[in-house]
Amino acid sequence: MDVFVEQVVCPARRGLREALFYAAWALLIALGLAGLISLMNILYTGAGGSLGVNYLALAQALVCLAAAFLLWRGARRLRTEYDYTFTNGIVDVARVLNGRKRVNLTSFETVNLYAAGEEGSNAFKACAREANVREHRWYLNKDAKKYFFFFEKKGERHLVVLELNAEMAEAIFNRRFMPAAAWDGAYKNV
Repeated sequence: MDVFVEQVVCPARRGLREALFYAAWALLIALGLAGLISLMNILYTGAGGSLGVNYLALAQALVCLAAAFLLWRGARRLRTEYDYTFTNGIVDVARVLNGRKRVNLTSFETVNLYAAGEEGSNAFKACAREANVREHRWYLNKDAKKYFFFFEKKGERHLVVLELNAEMAEAIFNRRFMPAAAWDGAYKNV
């Protein structure tokens, strides 16, 4: 029988993020319009009929349009969600930006884990202290219960911290899929 569990992680308090999202879009539109208006003032005709360049208007247009672009890129991150899926010992992690763009972050098999457990345990601290470890924190709520997974993929060691609900934790930390050497004993209630 296949084991398949899916979890979507959303921020607990969305009101502030939504307000910031709409404020960013209002500011983005204002900066875009200011940049376009500045573009219209770049070229001018001098007193003798010669064509001149207004460098101040050019700089203003570039700054306004660059700021609008950065706001556009950043506003999508205000509506970030994470999707975790577990299928027969394989954990997939993806980030969903603005409810549309899905970016696959990683995939790993639980049988290849060196260590796994609750964040803050002694095993987590030992893994975090190792040299040349890439740490990934893919969660949204700081006060939620978080778990770590330590594995090697393509010659690099990764320490991934995820925010799992009880159903997902129970599926992943099942003796059927998790190697005995990876258990640290800090989460026996799972």
